[in-house]
Amino acid sequence: MPMLRCSVRASLLAITAMSVVASASAQTTSAAAPAKDSFGVTEIVVTAQKREQAALDVPISIAALGSEKLANFQISELRDFVGQVPNLFVNNFNGRSDTVRLFIRGIGQNDVSLTQDPSVALYVDGIYVGTSVGAGFESDDIERVEVLRGPQGTLYGRNATGGAINIISTKPQFDGIHAKGQLSYGNFNAIRGTATLNLPVSDKLAFRFNGMFNNRDGLQENTGLGRDYAEINRQAFRASVRFKPVEKLTFDYAFEYTKNKDVGTLTVPTAGSALASVPISAPSAVPGTGGFAQLQTFIESQFSVTSPFEDKRPDSASAYREFPQNYGRNMSHTASLEYEFSDNFTLRALYGHRDIDNRQFSDNLPVNQVFVNTRVVQSFIPQLPVGTLLNSIGPNGIAAPTDYLKFKSDSAELQGIGKSSFMAGSLEYVVGLYYYKDSGQLDIISGALGSGPLILQNYTTIGNKSYAAYGEVTFRPGADEKFSLTIGGRYSHDDREATRINERSFSFAAVGGFTPQNCAFFTPQGFFPPPTVCAQTGTVQAASFNKSFKDFSPSVTVAYKVDDTLNIYAKWVQGYKSGGTSQRSANPINFANGFQPENINSFEAGLKGRFLDNRLSASIAAFYMKLNQYQASVQTGATAGDRDFIGIDGNEFYGVEYDLTAAVTRELSIGVSGAFLRATLGAQSADVLNDRGQTVTQFFIKDQTSAPRTSIAANVDYRTDLTDDWGLAMHANVAYQSEIQTSSNISDNRPLPGRAIVDANATVTRKLSNDAEVYLRFWAKNLFDKEYKTVSFGSFAFVGANTVSEFGEPRTYGATVGFKY
Repeated sequence: MPMLRCSVRASLLAITAMSVVASASAQTTSAAAPAKDSFGVTEIVVTAQKREQAALDVPISIAALGSEKLANFQISELRDFVGQVPNLFVNNFNGRSDTVRLFIRGIGQNDVSLTQDPSVALYVDGIYVGTSVGAGFESDDIERVEVLRGPQGTLYGRNATGGAINIISTKPQFDGIHAKGQLSYGNFNAIRGTATLNLPVSDKLAFRFNGMFNNRDGLQENTGLGRDYAEINRQAFRASVRFKPVEKLTFDYAFEYTKNKDVGTLTVPTAGSALASVPISAPSAVPGTGGFAQLQTFIESQFSVTSPFEDKRPDSASAYREFPQNYGRNMSHTASLEYEFSDNFTLRALYGHRDIDNRQFSDNLPVNQVFVNTRVVQSFIPQLPVGTLLNSIGPNGIAAPTDYLKFKSDSAELQGIGKSSFMAGSLEYVVGLYYYKDSGQLDIISGALGSGPLILQNYTTIGNKSYAAYGEVTFRPGADEKFSLTIGGRYSHDDREATRINERSFSFAAVGGFTPQNCAFFTPQGFFPPPTVCAQTGTVQAASFNKSFKDFSPSVTVAYKVDDTLNIYAKWVQGYKSGGTSQRSANPINFANGFQPENINSFEAGLKGRFLDNRLSASIAAFYMKLNQYQASVQTGATAGDRDFIGIDGNEFYGVEYDLTAAVTRELSIGVSGAFLRATLGAQSADVLNDRGQTVTQFFIKDQTSAPRTSIAANVDYRTDLTDDWGLAMHANVAYQSEIQTSSNISDNRPLPGRAIVDANATVTRKLSNDAEVYLRFWAKNLFDKEYKTVSFGSFAFVGANTVSEFGEPRTYGATVGFKY
């Protein structure tokens, strides 16, 4: 808290100082003409408010990265943004390569569920991506990425309580044939290639094609069954067309296809208890979990060790079960039609279709089942009869499901963007109608602890529809139009449906006991030792969820343009995230009741300016947000996978964000951005209904998850001409994030230590003509081979694996050759 107070004071002082500098800068600029040899910070144009604007003029805390910056930072997928944009946190979902979790200002989706929406809205060319599964796609030929921090309730609508991310692809151009390509090779036998062709047929029709492949061996060797961990095998193709039959009419269409056959990352136990002291009786002493007690008894009879796990990134691990390639296929169609009726009004229509087919194998304890992992086997072979133990347990694990997901979404939007004179001033406005629907099916296949067939564990279907109408009006009184008042609002209506059959869980009381299928499956495994008999008193019950939600989210922004180089603003925004249910609920009552929508109130004030003859760009924003009905994930069954969402009121988020970019000389530029964040839960405990119909109390930590208190990113770029034809460019950046909490639940939370990661590259360019060049780039990511964790949780403490972790990538390096024409 003292640190944040100091940060706020420093921010206020910075605002004052910037104002003074701006005033002096403006006077200097007006007194003297700009030098012929001037240079400065490059201005980037964004469409965060549905119209093209300079980032300086947008009253939003926004980070915009153009194509050159994306290349320098070696960003080709969302996970590459980790640490590069302060207060944006991106992470895998427990070993799954194409599923990402997005957080902005500490607000996000910690537990990915088909029946729950994300809290950060992801858009690709204006089209909403409705699920976190499949969002880990890799892209090339990107014009820019815009990260909008804070709720975007009016123009982006539901599911943007944390913020929004816009990915804008490069459109076909009419100004001639252009081509570019590159081929990279690096350690771990990494080979990546991209190619792009811009092909105008006439001054009215142009095509653009882009292809990409990315292959890499695993980061850790699998000395057991299956593939090496974290292998990459990806392909992507994009074809787009722009048709402009008349000057005022533009039609854009794009088809994109991505496929990956990645292998999941390695999750390993990194902390454990003495085997003889593991308390199996609670919370696992419920029907269907006797196998754990058998496992513990057998292990204790063979050997006893204390904390056999190493808290370090392993170079290899022996998978007990087959570790396969995953499969993900994303296909999308995007179309937009824009007609400029006049200089003062444009009508735009957008349509998007996305189709996802996904198979993800997830093994949270892959290395020889719980304690019998590679470290135990390597260290205690003389004491441990491995073959006997493995044969007695069998091949199926408590944490090795395969998810089969099919998901389709369609969206349509009609926008009107215009301006007019009004009361000696001007009006600018955006109005729109929005429609979205999706459908999906999730099958989870796994086996119980012990040998036997794999069965359908969870079958879930969804069908959702959303409607919205929105508008935003900006009034600028007076001829100078320095002052502006923006008022907006959005009405949303959501219809949500879901059904689920939970064929097998480790808890069955919620469905009336054991089914014949349960008894046939578990009895041969010794889960019911004589004289205990599996009573077939239960039935497989399908749970259903069907609810509608509605919301109106207003916004008010006041801005003042001091001069052409300095803007200040203050805003109040409300946001809304739809309600839903939990696909992994072990209690049909909880599944049917679901959870309520999130609602957020946000207050923000900021300053943006360009100073010192455009050689310094600076922005700073301070914010306070209060979130009610935060959808917290809690364990309500015997295992970590049995979870529900509950609503928590009174969650608070406040902090400061800043960004500085300086063109020190024509050759040298420096950038520093950072954030200070305090994010707290509104309650430290809550009563929940568990799988056995009992009300139990869950206890929470004080801080929000995935909300580092301090984030800092800094970069240095140096570019010079060696000769008329040869050039050199060098880039280095460091990204720091302080400690991160991983779970709201006290028993499950395992904080990730703070880390600083350094990346660097150097590029030599040879100009072949005014329109063509070739280049050679040497690059390294995680230059100093920092060992750090990206995932850490304690859900398997009940079998002695007190902490299970996933580590970030080690140092990777290589070279890239490329051309541009």
